Amino acid sequence: MTDWQTARHVVAVFGRVVDATTKKPVAGAVVAIAEEKPGGFARKLQLASMQYGNRWGTMTERPDRTITRNDGQFYFMDLPDGKYKLSVAQPSAGRRYGRVEQTVQVPHDGKKSQDAKKKRVGVELALPSTAVKGKIAGPGQKNGVAMAEVRVKGSGEKTFSDVQGQYLLTGLEPGMRTVTVIAQGYGVASQAVNVAAAGALETLDFNLAREGR
Repeated sequence: MTDWQTARHVVAVFGRVVDATTKKPVAGAVVAIAEEKPGGFARKLQLASMQYGNRWGTMTERPDRTITRNDGQFYFMDLPDGKYKLSVAQPSAGRRYGRVEQTVQVPHDGKKSQDAKKKRVGVELALPSTAVKGKIAGPGQKNGVAMAEVRVKGSGEKTFSDVQGQYLLTGLEPGMRTVTVIAQGYGVASQAVNVAAAGALETLDFNLAREGR
């Protein structure tokens, strides 16, 4: 008689990756377990790397690496108790995002406990977007200029100011960028801003002049 056994796979760490500025989910982000790896897990990875050989380095889905879904969610299965450092990046977006790291602890649930939920760790990771924000003001507009078009010259990213004149341009590449503002009844205004690094958030305010002045 064949002795059948069922293997139970338990979610140990789960969570969601969001844009740190907009709070929207980030799909396709790479979540990896880096540096801190308990001994049992390190041995598991060593055996897996030997099994897959040269393919191991290029695999996107591994016991220590996964990709976020369309809703930004991710999970890791069957992790031994211990401390893990999670590293998150979005390589497909170039330098439009920075990196973020966070340490989590998978707890020991006790020998008598059969509740797998007690070992689950939930986390939300905020990935810093390379962005420029600011306020657009103008004469006679105490609360700011609403519905002004704000555009990055060359690359074309654009947005519109809200009712308080606030705007936010996200997903930019770092470097010297020229931002142009167009609003009805006002002259066109442009300014340069140096977005220092991936994940940086710079502030650039505008004070528009009436058209023809």
